Amino acid sequence: MWITDSKRAAQALFECLERRNCAQNQTKVVLISSHDYITPLQGGSVGGEAIWALSTYRALQEMGYTVLFGNGIEAVNRMYKIFDPLVTIVIANDEQAFGCFKTKCVRSETNPDGIPAWKIFSSHFWQGQNNPLGSKWTLSPEDVRPYGFGNTYLGYSIEAQCAKHAFVPHAQRKRQVYILAKYLKFFLPKFTVWPPSYYDEAANATGLGFIMASRYLPDGNRLGPGELSTSIQNLGEEAMKSDTFYDLLSHSVALVGVGNPALSPTPYDALCLGVPFINPINSWNKKDPEDRKHWQTQHGALKSLSPPYVYHVQKGDREGFVNAIRDAAANPIESYVFERMKMSSVKDRLAKILTHDWKEEAALLLKARQEGSEKGAVFML
Repeated sequence: MWITDSKRAAQALFECLERRNCAQNQTKVVLISSHDYITPLQGGSVGGEAIWALSTYRALQEMGYTVLFGNGIEAVNRMYKIFDPLVTIVIANDEQAFGCFKTKCVRSETNPDGIPAWKIFSSHFWQGQNNPLGSKWTLSPEDVRPYGFGNTYLGYSIEAQCAKHAFVPHAQRKRQVYILAKYLKFFLPKFTVWPPSYYDEAANATGLGFIMASRYLPDGNRLGPGELSTSIQNLGEEAMKSDTFYDLLSHSVALVGVGNPALSPTPYDALCLGVPFINPINSWNKKDPEDRKHWQTQHGALKSLSPPYVYHVQKGDREGFVNAIRDAAANPIESYVFERMKMSSVKDRLAKILTHDWKEEAALLLKARQEGSEKGAVFML
């Protein structure tokens, strides 16, 4: 699909240039080499990185930009030489961005036709900067600035995916809680925040069952006897298929985290489908347990929400876990989407990124590096 999309977009661009009737933003080209975009577009698995990528692609399309894909940074480098005057930015993954510096596809005195360093952005799903030019050229799915990182917040929307699935009336939902655990190793004692007995006690206290779609990784980690509660039904890999997953989630009364994975989009999907989330607190200030600034939770971006939407439970709090399950089932919610995760908000942030004077920003960075006040490789503007 990504090849077809690129061919169609390039052809439309050439035709409108010839006819002098290009639409707004059509002559502004965004080149993408990151496989986080390409993999889902060719039918591959859709994880958090892919959900973010597809949201960005949709936003760019709705804004009228010409989006062209290349299978790797070298392919994009060749495309850049064709579309040079029209290219607004290049979106790569962090490995590709650093690789462009190493393989000399970046503009330099010996490669004057290369991609300017200030046009190359890294899409980085996790915290921390991961671009040769630093944090401002690192795009993030969450706003990590409150955690001391200077990454550029792009974010993503789950509205389109959520809209594909009807809101299930609470009276028609099953007496089940969905467990957010794609991998069975998350239930190993060294990883999990909830011992097996917690699920058994919650099931006995509420009459609810626990379901999940989980599998083993080929890393050798296997669960031992008694390390998975008998109250949990694992539906396996077949239930990981997108439509099946959303159907199971939308018919549940709650979603419970087990400590991993961090920053998953699934809790946002759940809230949009009217399913509250149990968010484990892995560490906290013992002197002031309610001080959320010191909470380290599975999903840090949800610390601002409270019941009935998100129930924050400390690791090791058996009673708190059972009560959260009970309260979530007893207090159903309507669909909830953060304002920052609406497509209109994503497009607003994306527009600011695409129209910002990054060359001027890069000139200041280059000067600082040349003077020694900033560490990092020097580059050609």
